[in-house]
Amino acid sequence: MSIDPDAIPADFNEIRDAIPADFNDIPDPMEAPPAPLSPARMPRLDTLSTPRASTRNRRVAAVALSLGWFAVHLAVYGIRQDLRDLSPVYVAAQVLLPFAFAVTAFVVALNPGKLGLGANIGSMLLLSLLGPASFLMVALGAPEPHVENAPGGFWLGTLVCLDITLAWAAVPLLGAALTLGRAFPASARYRSALVGAACGLFSGAVMNLHCPAVNRYHIAIGHGVPVIVATLVAALVASRWLRI
Repeated sequence: MSIDPDAIPADFNEIRDAIPADFNDIPDPMEAPPAPLSPARMPRLDTLSTPRASTRNRRVAAVALSLGWFAVHLAVYGIRQDLRDLSPVYVAAQVLLPFAFAVTAFVVALNPGKLGLGANIGSMLLLSLLGPASFLMVALGAPEPHVENAPGGFWLGTLVCLDITLAWAAVPLLGAALTLGRAFPASARYRSALVGAACGLFSGAVMNLHCPAVNRYHIAIGHGVPVIVATLVAALVASRWLRI
């Protein structure tokens, strides 16, 4: 069988014209590629993520604001006048121990871990429970230095301390929620609970440094319940802002 040369199209245009119309929608790979995005159209990286330096500065500012918040209120309300009459062991258990637990909880909460996923879940859970529990155990178990006669009744003074301690813990917790947003890629609930425990323990320790009450139930309810509340609020509410 022979092929007639006159039946072969003269050039590629005739071949393309002979193709059915549906195939004309296929782009020609030999055509010039589309022009790249101009710098004006490309998204800026600083609009996609916050620079690390700016994030770090905001967190440092939040910590400084929280410390200033406690310092101002302690200066206004004053330090308990019987501090020198208390035994060093009592002061260490009621003031220094909560401070130490607060700092430890905050450091563990912000610890990125080996893979950036935070510390071990077991250690975080243990610390988030042990911190508030230690405050209550010391409050209820420590011997009272002297017999106390609370003027105005037990519940009035206890509720006043409860309100003040909650207010003291609220501002640092709010600052943490605003500046630690999307900081916890994993274990957000446990790490948030540690942040809340740190705020509550610090607030409770400051209240123990101010309030001269030595009644164990007053300290447990008026100073210790806010520690539990701050921990639960951070774990159940603030964790929504702190997780990625």
